Amino acid sequence: MALGVAGNMLSDLAKHYLAPGGEPVRLWLILAASIVGLFLLVSLAYSAGAIQRRLIAPISYQVVDRPKPRPARGLIAFVSLQQRDHLERALRYHGDRLERVWLIATQDAEALARQIKDEFETDKRKIVIAPLNHQYELLRAKEVVDHIYQTQLGELKEEEVIADFTGGTKPMTVGMIFACLSPSRSLQYVPARYEDGRPNDALDPVEYGIDYGALGKELEVRQ
Repeated sequence: MALGVAGNMLSDLAKHYLAPGGEPVRLWLILAASIVGLFLLVSLAYSAGAIQRRLIAPISYQVVDRPKPRPARGLIAFVSLQQRDHLERALRYHGDRLERVWLIATQDAEALARQIKDEFETDKRKIVIAPLNHQYELLRAKEVVDHIYQTQLGELKEEEVIADFTGGTKPMTVGMIFACLSPSRSLQYVPARYEDGRPNDALDPVEYGIDYGALGKELEVRQ
């Protein structure tokens, strides 16, 4: 309504100042000018809307997988009551380069964690058991992983440590993934061959990371 009233007022003013005699030619010119102005106004509003949509668009990223990753100096891994083949495969894969290991274990899995620690700990490789109160505590699992990265790496850099989510429950897995959204933190998964629906043979780990390259390009465009 306000736009209509303003339009009528502008039209009357335009006729008064530009076409005092009410000549049809001048009135047609006014009409054409009004249409052009309205087109420009709509175009500007559309452009502003497109810019707004661009600013609130979701951030783009890409999850990449890297088979046969470079052996890490540090490993964070869940201890599973179901099987230990994947964990043994991961420990052997990273081999002599592996200096620090953190085994995240619930109370039920602590005995198995101590057994693995006794078998694989050496003078050059320190293994620490990190307790987790409950296997379905997603946020607690994230906190445990974050705490390891933030306070226990020592001389190791985050890029030299990899987090293995193979043996965790779904909440534990999601918690570890949430803790490793930083580009400097990598994840790994140990796949397996299956026989009769059950894992039969653990394979070499596959590394997973988040590629923020597309995000960097997008931020440059926005700036």
